[in-house]
Amino acid sequence: MATVDMSALFAKLTGNETAEELRTMLEWERRVLKAIINYLPSSVYVKDKDARKILANKINILQAGFTREEDVIGKTDFDIFPRYLAEKYYEDDCKVLKHGQSITNLEEQVISSDGKEVWQITEKYPFRDDEGNIIGLIGFGHDITSKKQLELENALAAQKIKEQQDMVEQMIMDLSTIPSKIGNLVDGIAHISRQTKMVAINAAIEAARVGEYGRGFEIVAREVGELSDQSSKATNQVREAIEEVNSLVQKILQLWEEVRQDM
Repeated sequence: MATVDMSALFAKLTGNETAEELRTMLEWERRVLKAIINYLPSSVYVKDKDARKILANKINILQAGFTREEDVIGKTDFDIFPRYLAEKYYEDDCKVLKHGQSITNLEEQVISSDGKEVWQITEKYPFRDDEGNIIGLIGFGHDITSKKQLELENALAAQKIKEQQDMVEQMIMDLSTIPSKIGNLVDGIAHISRQTKMVAINAAIEAARVGEYGRGFEIVAREVGELSDQSSKATNQVREAIEEVNSLVQKILQLWEEVRQDM
């Protein structure tokens, strides 16, 4: 590309430049502008007052699903995008073109060149002539698809963690009821043991009353009494174990509460 003397070009603007010289200068300025916007990592475009595209950089062209500028220049969003998207874009364009309202930091979805929906931050500003009349708009689109995907992944991970926390909490609560249930069962066994002991005592008394004829009955009564004593001892041991389990459960509940407060 030949080197251009910008000072000379500026001088021509204040002199009597010919139509050819002016055309060459304007063409050069257009080439510089296109080179600049094509190097930008964001989508850049300009629309006229009828929302027809009159300038687009490479990213904006690719975003529309094309590779050549002439495929988008002179077209509206209704010629390029699905209607449900075009209507939304046009509604925003009207805020700028008809009311002079700038649009900034607008998160929205667009269709990529491969047909996928991507997210971007959209900005649109009025484009005015020397008298301040709105003759179009200048738009920018900054891709934030990676950011949105990360937000979605974080949300899904948080939801999964929440589900796991709820499951652990439910398991702990279920565990906390086990000592009580076992205690009720042991109480029942202890009651049966006491009743059995009373039966054994009554049987021994009856065996002593009948004398020789009740000797076999006395042996059975003694064995039943011994079994009752063993059952009573076993229930006491189970109660001690229940107390240990209950103490452990309480420690787990306390620890879980501390973990929840730190989340």
